[in-house]
Amino acid sequence: MRAVRFHRTGSAEVLQVDDVEAPVPGPGEALLRVRAIGVNYADTRFRRGEYFLKPVFPQIVGMEAAGEVVAVGPGTEGLALGERVMALGSNAYAEQMLVRPSLCYPMPEALSFTEAAALPVQGLTAHHVLHLHGRLAAGESVLVHAAAGGVGSLAVQLARQAGARCVIATAGSDDKRALAKKLGADVTVDYRKPDWVQRVKEATEGRGVDVILEMIGGVEAYKRNLACLAPLGRLVVYGAASGETRGAIEPIGLMGKNHTVVGYYLTALLARRELCAPPLARLAADVAEKRISVIIGREAKLEEAASVHAELEGRGTTGKLVLVP
Repeated sequence: MRAVRFHRTGSAEVLQVDDVEAPVPGPGEALLRVRAIGVNYADTRFRRGEYFLKPVFPQIVGMEAAGEVVAVGPGTEGLALGERVMALGSNAYAEQMLVRPSLCYPMPEALSFTEAAALPVQGLTAHHVLHLHGRLAAGESVLVHAAAGGVGSLAVQLARQAGARCVIATAGSDDKRALAKKLGADVTVDYRKPDWVQRVKEATEGRGVDVILEMIGGVEAYKRNLACLAPLGRLVVYGAASGETRGAIEPIGLMGKNHTVVGYYLTALLARRELCAPPLARLAADVAEKRISVIIGREAKLEEAASVHAELEGRGTTGKLVLVP
């Protein structure tokens, strides 16, 4: 089978399509015929050797796919041959991948494989940062950074669906801000301008926002986000797209306005199926029934994986990037 691998860490050019032996499912495993693959920013950090998990060379990339179950190993329960699933795991940039039933989720019939491949990582992240960690309530306000990206474009819609009073979206171009507005943002802000904190305060009549979804990273970003957080507000940190993974938050400074700062990491929650399966099923149904839109920024072949990674790292993308074997 064909798979996208890298034999050393580095820039996008280290990715190549190799012919490799098809995997064989062992006990508790199933084999998935991959129909679509979700590309995530974490994949680029993994390729660079900067992710929590380290590669073992030669390493296949990818953590998310959608496809059909074509074989099951001994004692494997919970998956049927021919079943269409969304899956989380490893070695996803390939024509076939091994999966565990606990990390597979059924697809509605009306959901396409491309849409399905866009949901497990970014769909669950958008839901969790808003609801599990952000505890967004109807009538509250929310600030979504990178609102035209995979997580952000879903979070804007989910916040609107949850009854948020004001959804504020940041993005770095006119086109991206227009997309966020189309998806339901009340106010859009150019985060590259130095006055974006003031713009957020103006949009909330000086009170600040109740929930902030932060994925920029770095001392300055944390400082500015806290400056526009309302009393009892929640700052949810789920990434560091700027590459600045260190920051400084003074805990005593959180006390005056009863601020909460909480970190989010999806992988650590995947063992809690009760926290993942129900929201993902609802989101998949919403997408299948056209209540929520999945924005596919680009659909590419395996051979284009390097250019897709370069595009993602260049921050010129909108929505979700998907590879198709």
